[in-house]
Amino acid sequence: MTHLARLSHPLRACARPSSSRSARSTGRLARGLTAEVIRAEDKNLIPIRTNLKGSALLNTPRLNKSPANAPFGFGPLDPTVTGHAERATETTASLTPSQGAGFTREERAVFGIEGFLPYDVHSLEKQALRAWNQLLKQPSVILKHAFLASLRDQNQVLFYRLMQDHLKELLGVLYTPGAAEAVAGYSSLFRRPIGCFISFPNQDGMRAQLESHLSDVNRTADVAYDSGNPNDAIDLVVVTDSEAILGIGDQGVGGITISTSKAALYTLGAGINPNRILPVVLDVGTDNHALFSDPLYMGWKRTRLRGRNYDQFVDRFIRSCRELFPNAVIHFEDFGMANAHRFMEKYKDIPMFNDDIQGTGAVALAALLAALKVSGTSLKDQRIVIYGAGSAGMGIADQIKDGLMILEGLSKEEAARRFYCVDRNGLLVESMGNALRHAQLAYARPDEEVKDWPRENPEQDALWLMDVVKEVKPTVLIGTSTHSRSFNEEIVREMAKHCERPIIFPMSNPTALCEVDPEDAMAWTDGRALVATGSPFSPVDLGNGKTSTPTLALPLTLRPDQVAQTNNALIYPALGLGAILARSRTISSSMLMAGVHALASLSPALTNPEASLLPDLADVRAVSVDVAAAVVRQAVADGNAQDEATIKIVQGKEGQSLEDYIRSRMWDAVYRPLELVD
Repeated sequence: MTHLARLSHPLRACARPSSSRSARSTGRLARGLTAEVIRAEDKNLIPIRTNLKGSALLNTPRLNKSPANAPFGFGPLDPTVTGHAERATETTASLTPSQGAGFTREERAVFGIEGFLPYDVHSLEKQALRAWNQLLKQPSVILKHAFLASLRDQNQVLFYRLMQDHLKELLGVLYTPGAAEAVAGYSSLFRRPIGCFISFPNQDGMRAQLESHLSDVNRTADVAYDSGNPNDAIDLVVVTDSEAILGIGDQGVGGITISTSKAALYTLGAGINPNRILPVVLDVGTDNHALFSDPLYMGWKRTRLRGRNYDQFVDRFIRSCRELFPNAVIHFEDFGMANAHRFMEKYKDIPMFNDDIQGTGAVALAALLAALKVSGTSLKDQRIVIYGAGSAGMGIADQIKDGLMILEGLSKEEAARRFYCVDRNGLLVESMGNALRHAQLAYARPDEEVKDWPRENPEQDALWLMDVVKEVKPTVLIGTSTHSRSFNEEIVREMAKHCERPIIFPMSNPTALCEVDPEDAMAWTDGRALVATGSPFSPVDLGNGKTSTPTLALPLTLRPDQVAQTNNALIYPALGLGAILARSRTISSSMLMAGVHALASLSPALTNPEASLLPDLADVRAVSVDVAAAVVRQAVADGNAQDEATIKIVQGKEGQSLEDYIRSRMWDAVYRPLELVD
């Protein structure tokens, strides 16, 4: 027997096409929906089914874990849904966020929780206001980060609603720079585990460990292909081995915080169901000796595993994921440079993505294309200096090189000649030989070309950043070095002497490690620079009598109309969403380039040359619809797409636009109706 609580909650009512629709008709509607016909205005009417009552309901972090073969995540099989009458009475307690004071009057009566809550029913908006006020009272970024983590554990919907309402203010708390401190202090701050921990000493149980997470998945397929197969329950795996975390290096098991933060950004940016994302840390030891000396460190205490054993361990993990979650996109995060590039090549035939290389490169290229529109110059005419030839720097170089080849018709060699890459050993040159990593080889300059270049210090052999800037006279200067304020006044002014609209992208994070403060870059170029940053900056005096007073770090700077934050969140969530909806066999370079073009086409600077190079991060969900649509269309054109419903929509056979379909599959931070299953 089932009972649907009527919905009097104002927010829930507004999600319905007609506010007068009863909860029982809502239930009948939900049972008639399929993956192919669900509409954006109907998706939040699908009830969450549970047999929990009273304090058990209030104290369960998540509800509604359906049986493995439940269709489209509706809950236990029901004769009105599937015709399988023999399964109609099977119920399973499971997990969607507790709603706290948000339970409606009807829900409180049906589920027996009236005596467990204060009388007044609070809307999600009111709950979000309370949470925001509580967060503002936290005196430091790390305590704000801890508050958000606790809120996510207590009420998932409220956490995402708060983040969506204040994304620009809170991104620096949830991710960089706030996450860096949380990662470094993970073991001392530990309260409860989130995500999946795969440790080398326990590798024999790897498959069982991953399988155990399937039983904790809410299979509500708001944003997923769902065949009724339990192996389709995970849409996305975010994995790190923690070797190169946010500019602070090897952090061992603490890297799980990066995986969980990136997972949250997939939901915030593109509406991927948070309950269908699996954050993972591969604990292969650590070379961070400070962790060894910490008696509270929770990871495997030995030096970092390398070589054949490491490769076999990672390969075993990928194989297990492909067997258990065959349709999931695998996102690699903060692997060391050498491993990141190797794995990107090794696993290119599966739907995998490396954000440090591909995501950073993609958003940088989108910003660069917009900047070139403003400056009225072409991509092939640029002289590009990249300071920091690690995974991010080489990823940016690779993506821009692909753009030069695809957009300008240059050969691979011709495109590579546009770059001058400076690393810790100076300008990359061919004579460095074995000291060059594989990803750097294409960008090493011939020694003969640079042997007569003047050097600031005649006794030095290497060419450093200032030497290169003076000789090359770059039009584009990109920083991924984590060398704080390395783009000093002398370097920026030297660049500006030879370039009408210098393009300066200080992309290192966290903020403290950024190469130049955008305010300084604008001042030293007399306001001519086109600037995009990789980290958020606090507002300052805007000039003309205008000021902005921050409550938290915001991604704004001296000229908010000219300075963009090149945040990967503008592209990688949408790329993942597109690959998931298409059920793509792989993520091709053409799919990535389609996403870049879509993002660049949304640049406010295209209609106002004084505007930001990239869309406002507050608009990321709307941006993601267009970017994901471009990715899906390219997946279909490439022959990578496997989802028949999505293919038909792209081909115009379903009477629904692709953009509307994407919106209908995005998870929303709203309270859905509850249905009690006796």
